[in-house]
Amino acid sequence: MKSALLCLIATVASLSPRPSHGFHTRSCSSRHARSSTKLHASPKPTSTDDGNPSPAAVFLKSTIAAATTFALASTSAVWAVSGGGVDYASMDITGQDFSNNNFKGKDFTQVIAKGTNFAKSNLQGCRFYKAYLVNTNFEGADVRGVSFELTSMDNANLKNINAAGAYFGQSLVDVKSMEGADFTDAQIPEKTLKLVCDREDVKGTNPDTGVETRDSLMCL
Repeated sequence: MKSALLCLIATVASLSPRPSHGFHTRSCSSRHARSSTKLHASPKPTSTDDGNPSPAAVFLKSTIAAATTFALASTSAVWAVSGGGVDYASMDITGQDFSNNNFKGKDFTQVIAKGTNFAKSNLQGCRFYKAYLVNTNFEGADVRGVSFELTSMDNANLKNINAAGAYFGQSLVDVKSMEGADFTDAQIPEKTLKLVCDREDVKGTNPDTGVETRDSLMCL
């Protein structure tokens, strides 16, 4: 955005009047042929005799101001989308409320999110690789395609999540609840999946997709 603004300002500036000193160096004859008045021509004024800015100066100033306003407005619009336009990799967001929000595609790699609330948020495609998710609440969240590999998920709440196509590690067996979760096409280590299927809370139907939890895990 900054580069585009600078480009626009440079373009406008190139169109503004430039001072002309009347010097030419094409040849000695052409130089001597010029009148002395052109050799000492004054640059075009940027202000009028009464001290007011010239029309060209006013136009340039107005154009730059308009371009600056547009750039700032566009930047604000970008930050207003998808969780404020911010990634959270390696940040400590312990105990914070991230519920009912849109964080689609955000990077939470190695984030510390102990007790953080992501309930009913859109987390599609987010990356929680090596994140600390102890006591984290994901109830009802959309975590399709999310990477939960090598995370610590002790006592995390996965109730009613939509985890279709998500990637899980061994810590999945340590979560508090996965009742009503949809794990369709989720990638889970084979040994971990066997332990998950033995859990009593692997039951129920996801309220958003209508898929039964045990069926989504293909538990026997």
